[in-house]
Amino acid sequence: MPLYKRPDSPFWWVKIGRKTRESTHVRHATEPKAKAEEYERVLAERLWRLEKLGDRGAISFQEAAERWLDGSARPKRRDRELLDWLNPEIGIEQVREVADPEVIEQLRKRGIAAGWSHSTVDRLMGTLSAVLKDCERRGEITAPAFPMYRKPAGEPRALTPAELDALCWQLPMHLALAARVAVHTLLRMRAMLQLTWSRVDLEQRRAWVPSAHQKAARTFGLPLNSEAVRALRALRMLSGPKSAHVFTWQGAPIDDCNGSAFLKATKRAGVAPLRWHDLRHTGASWAVQNGVTLPELMLLGDWRDYRSVLRYAHLAPSQAAAAADKLAQWAAAPRGHARGHTRKRARRAK
Repeated sequence: MPLYKRPDSPFWWVKIGRKTRESTHVRHATEPKAKAEEYERVLAERLWRLEKLGDRGAISFQEAAERWLDGSARPKRRDRELLDWLNPEIGIEQVREVADPEVIEQLRKRGIAAGWSHSTVDRLMGTLSAVLKDCERRGEITAPAFPMYRKPAGEPRALTPAELDALCWQLPMHLALAARVAVHTLLRMRAMLQLTWSRVDLEQRRAWVPSAHQKAARTFGLPLNSEAVRALRALRMLSGPKSAHVFTWQGAPIDDCNGSAFLKATKRAGVAPLRWHDLRHTGASWAVQNGVTLPELMLLGDWRDYRSVLRYAHLAPSQAAAAADKLAQWAAAPRGHARGHTRKRARRAK
């Protein structure tokens, strides 16, 4: 019989063939056996499709989720929590069946019924989408579109130099200096706040961010321009010689810059609504408007793919104009083959 009990476990266990031995997570003392039998039936069907038909979409969602988590160098604590919630719901189901829009809509409704906010449900959809898109890249399924409650992202918000000055005037000194560093280094907030003085060289004007602190999960070395160096020197005096972290408040490292002090300052400066991440967009926008090419911007901001910097392409019309002029010059330039062809036609006409 495929279902059996183990003396060291309170759950029903299932045995299929020589290789498959796993728990059904159904307690034999308190839950109906029919639930374990359903688990065994679904598992047997999935294994049969996988082994006999070669159906790559027949792997379980739980297996696909663990594979996605293991393939990332960054910790995904929140994603793991959401996947733990999904496991009893769809863990044993085939990813091909999970990729059904009706199943996805049912999961959204269950999240709302559980009392979750729209943002939490969107985060659940994002995690589910990431797992299924990983399966799509492996050629196992075709990932569907995922409905979201949040509005589509618009054009990135960027401050003008005058607006940044007004914001920094309203911020406390430690946050004003941090805002200057954010704009002139393009660092993301979490990576910036974990920066230590041991990874900053003000003499050589460079800094290093370890892979564990980067969204791209790779070590990032960044140059420091004169404005960033000026702000960091002031932070060195403000934090004191014994501080290991660059960004501190009252001797303790800063954990988040999007606090009440920042939000109130944005309102007083007249730039609200504004997120701290918009300072990264501000630095990127200024760079492109002052002649930095998109490939150079990709290196400065440590973006993982070129598509991420294309949002700033409209800020560099002069670069596009130069490219258009090169095309016109190439088209108008005389060519030996064309001149020779013209001479032959002239001889024939004579």
